[in-house]
Amino acid sequence: MCSIGNELENGSEKYMPHIDKTQVDKQKCNKCKEATPCILLRGKDSYCKPCFLLNTNHKFKLLLGKSKLIRPRDKVLVTYEIGHPSTALLHLIRDGLNLNTPKKLTFDPVFVFVDDQYHLSLSERKDVISNILTEAAHHEFKIKFLSFVDWVLYNRIILSDNSDYIKADDGDKIVSLFTKKMNETNRKEFFNIEKKNALIAVAKQLECKFIFKPDISVDVASNLLINISLGKGSQISMDTGFCDDRDDSVKVLSPLRLFDMKELAFYNLLNKLNPVAIRQIKVDPYSSAQNLLKKFVTELQEGYPATVTTVVKTGDKLVSDIKVLGKCKFCKGPVFKNSELNSEESTHFSKLVSTYLPDRDMSKQDRFDDIKKTFESTVYMTPQHCYSCSKISEYLLDDGSD
Repeated sequence: MCSIGNELENGSEKYMPHIDKTQVDKQKCNKCKEATPCILLRGKDSYCKPCFLLNTNHKFKLLLGKSKLIRPRDKVLVTYEIGHPSTALLHLIRDGLNLNTPKKLTFDPVFVFVDDQYHLSLSERKDVISNILTEAAHHEFKIKFLSFVDWVLYNRIILSDNSDYIKADDGDKIVSLFTKKMNETNRKEFFNIEKKNALIAVAKQLECKFIFKPDISVDVASNLLINISLGKGSQISMDTGFCDDRDDSVKVLSPLRLFDMKELAFYNLLNKLNPVAIRQIKVDPYSSAQNLLKKFVTELQEGYPATVTTVVKTGDKLVSDIKVLGKCKFCKGPVFKNSELNSEESTHFSKLVSTYLPDRDMSKQDRFDDIKKTFESTVYMTPQHCYSCSKISEYLLDDGSD
């Protein structure tokens, strides 16, 4: 019998050594080598408060500076989302703009919150908007609110400076229209793409060349596995890399992709920042591919702290060299075609052959050429959507009348 499991149980200390907290207390800060540390990251990296805050700011600016994409006075649309990452991003940007050194941030940020918290009541949503306004004002920023329902249902951009745009039934419209027609995996994918498309449209309207999204390392690692599971392997470099340049005029950047939640939570705590909190709904991890893979990565990270870092670095090395035919009409990702048929195309070809009623007066070669011509004219050979979006394309064309 296989004894690998027993070996892991009986000698687990060899693989995941126990951390003696008394030893941690005797350590010195990894950076200055003098002060007593108050922060422990990844089970081994300890920092004092000044060094931790300095390192966090340096890490944020290093990634932006290394890319050399943003020029002085460029307008950047910063996506605000509820939680520690966005609160930390607000403070990091304000801190960088206030500097009087060569390391000062020189771009002009514009903050936008996409209102899609439809599980909340009307009063709760208005309270959230009020709290976000307070947090933005604390950092001396103004923030605009985008009505997600108006974008999804009517393809129009409604921006507001407060909660006046909220209607009592706007959330019900989306829930009734899509929840009953899509499974949870397709629904999440649909809303994620629509949210990105909405932000790109807003960026163009506000003349912003870049968008900051507050995705952290666990989001990047999860999205990599999600892309593979949904058949979006060719989009990994765009969805999980630092820069998503699928749009010709607006680039989507992830300046927090190398941070984990613990780092940003400590950053907020040490700066006495209180992120906006909302009522959460209980999520079934088995209801969608996205939820399941997020649970898988998160739980694996708890036992093996290098998991997320390994996945992120692996994703950075993945590049697609497949011939691109064009862009998907929905997600704007690459649409490609292999020289050989994939499994779905082969199944469709087999179905076409089995239901084909040929003219008996035609030769075998003529019948084959007729079948081939018919197949090559189908949507399978001239796709308008990438593989993933083709699974929800019927909903994109549905007017919702039924």
